[in-house]
Amino acid sequence: MKYFACAMLLLTIWGCAPKAYFKTPNDVYKEKVILYLYQKPGVSGILTVPFENYYDVDIAPVKTLQFIPEGKTVAENIPIGAIDGYSIGNDYYAMKKLDVLLNKSSHLLFAKRLSSENSRIQLYELYESGKGNNTGEIKYSYFISLPSFDRYETINALSNRLTPDFDLKMSELVEDCPALAKKIRNRQNGYFVPLVSFGTYKRREVFLKIIDEYNTCK
Repeated sequence: MKYFACAMLLLTIWGCAPKAYFKTPNDVYKEKVILYLYQKPGVSGILTVPFENYYDVDIAPVKTLQFIPEGKTVAENIPIGAIDGYSIGNDYYAMKKLDVLLNKSSHLLFAKRLSSENSRIQLYELYESGKGNNTGEIKYSYFISLPSFDRYETINALSNRLTPDFDLKMSELVEDCPALAKKIRNRQNGYFVPLVSFGTYKRREVFLKIIDEYNTCK
């Protein structure tokens, strides 16, 4: 009877143990991924990411991430500064410095790469479930990275480096492609992001259009 009670207790504990999940790129628990460290090939394993709890704090307390390489049972603590990103299926989530709150306080977070791997300008999407922001609402934010930027640097698409006067500021960033810069300055259809209303174009669609043309510019 004693052994039966112990067995039932263990089953109960195991049944209550949290299951692996991927809720957002920054709220991940023991999910199978391919982890990419700086200048190293990807490694398969199990990753946990608790970043979404810390969006609105000045200094994020997490300095390492737990990762269990495939074939091992013990988790390794990987310094976040050694991580380039991770992939699940066909999606790649890059580690980037993101000024989420537009207060010039950037945190290292994972954002989904929307542009191609070799794109000259990169576009990233940060998806928030609401767990870590002040409103509790689902949010999507967009960030770009330019060829001259360092490894983690990005610009928030809503920052004053791009808005207001998107036509002037964005065209200056792609001035080495005069035809594209002219379309943006002229607010040509599909190449302009209004400050208040996006009209028929979503922000990400405008950026992807600009990036696609910039990549093919000669």
